[in-house]
Amino acid sequence: MRDGSTDDVVSRLKALDCAVYDEGAWQLDLPDFEKNLVFLRSDGTSLYTTRDLAHHEWKFANYDRAVTVLGEDHKLQAAQLQAALELLGNDTDQVRTVIYSYVDLPEGGMSTREGTGVDLDDLLDESIARAREEVEDRLEDRLRDDDLDEGDVERIAEQVGVGAVRYDIVAKQPTKSITFEWDRALDFEAQSAPYVQYAHARACGILDGEDVPDGDAAALEADAATALLRTVARYPAVVEAAADDLEPHLVATYVRELADAFNAFYRDCPVLDAAGEVRDARLRLVAASRTTLANALGLLGVAAPESM
Repeated sequence: MRDGSTDDVVSRLKALDCAVYDEGAWQLDLPDFEKNLVFLRSDGTSLYTTRDLAHHEWKFANYDRAVTVLGEDHKLQAAQLQAALELLGNDTDQVRTVIYSYVDLPEGGMSTREGTGVDLDDLLDESIARAREEVEDRLEDRLRDDDLDEGDVERIAEQVGVGAVRYDIVAKQPTKSITFEWDRALDFEAQSAPYVQYAHARACGILDGEDVPDGDAAALEADAATALLRTVARYPAVVEAAADDLEPHLVATYVRELADAFNAFYRDCPVLDAAGEVRDARLRLVAASRTTLANALGLLGVAAPESM
């Protein structure tokens, strides 16, 4: 709006054959759409979609791909936007639209109109508070001797609480309805962010104070070790597929599978008590797992705590 792009788009829209002035507003009578696209109100102010047209043309001028993420209630807007962009002479092959379903709570759907909406800040605060209780409950069962002070507990609670919300949402396919459940999202033993974060912290605990050698993968004879190695090796392909298909849940699924493989390895293959080439190779595998867990969580915007 500040640089005049929106005004330019409005002028070009008015010049289109399908532009009509009806009921005090400028609209596009688009073919194949029952509802007109209003692009200028009677008082001369533009609408969100009008500004989004200018925004998309800026994207086309500066980038090779334009990804638009919208809620499921904006499906009509997304289709009208693409049709209008084509009428303005743009190559819409550059546009990819991702539609996400609503996020509901177990007690039902959220609606700002009905006053049942939940602010994300409030959801995160509640998640952090619940995560703090879980972390404090688990303090007595910790095997590591790195004493955690109150500041550490607070930091871990925020990492776990925020991570639980982000992971639980991104782990779902966009087109599927999402119901956020506290017990599942904060379950350290199930398919959740804390479960993966704990695997990373466990890897950090094994490597604490250790110099990681150049281990020989040929020494990884145990089934759990080779399975973990294969899972680590899949990471680049998973990231590429997630990026190409705009499906971040593929990374979420993968990092949970990696945590599963690492925990099986941890259970079946002693690392620090091993000797010689086997110890070196297992240490190297733990280091690779730790790095891959951290990288995958980072792509999802989830922290990778070094201690939990």
